[in-house]
Amino acid sequence: MKKFLLLFGVLTMSLTSCSSDDSSSESTDTVLLKKTILTDSDGEKITTTYTYNGNKIVSMVDDSGDVGLYYTYTDDLITKIEFKLPNGTLEQVNTYTYDANKKLSVFVRSEPTDKLGSKTVYTYNSDGSVSAKNYIGDDKTQTSFNGESKVFFTNGEIVKITSDYSPDKSFTHDDKFNPMKNVLGMDKLAFEDSDADGVVHNIVSEKDLGSDEIMATYVFTYNAANYPTKCVESEEGEIATTEFFY
Repeated sequence: MKKFLLLFGVLTMSLTSCSSDDSSSESTDTVLLKKTILTDSDGEKITTTYTYNGNKIVSMVDDSGDVGLYYTYTDDLITKIEFKLPNGTLEQVNTYTYDANKKLSVFVRSEPTDKLGSKTVYTYNSDGSVSAKNYIGDDKTQTSFNGESKVFFTNGEIVKITSDYSPDKSFTHDDKFNPMKNVLGMDKLAFEDSDADGVVHNIVSEKDLGSDEIMATYVFTYNAANYPTKCVESEEGEIATTEFFY
């Protein structure tokens, strides 16, 4: 996974009970992730803090000195994420446009410092899959076609992504709760970048469909409310552990 686990300590998530700020006495609809601690294969730790306004996420900021993420909503939809360095420098801006059914229709990434940009346009198919056409260009205009991918779902979770510019992948899930399940609007972005995040549940393995090899596994420990308190990720011989606090 990925963009959450590797970038700011969140990811897709599997089984049991561990130590953390257990929210088992609360309704599962009010549980919000407050902090993660990611320990990489070298033993280095990154702590990420999550800030909310109600169940709308405001920011994800870690202590690595790298970029923090700052969210903007329009009504109940995430329409912008700004990636900022601690000194305020804007490194990247993601903007999201939705259709009349509040489904993601266009995702644009711009990198002001490098003058680069990309755009993905989504089409919702009659079989329940989503086609994604990708375009690249500068940070203002993205018109050069760069390939297409297709996302397949089962029970609302992403189970397969095929692509003409990256390996085709499949995903398996647990039946527990994703740490970001209750964050408003986050489910709409689960398949951006032709990758997958869990929606309600957690991804426990990723397979390369071309080689039939398991690319990554995620082994979870859960609290009494069935939210992950710990995840051990194994990918290409590297092991990383994330602890979750609510």
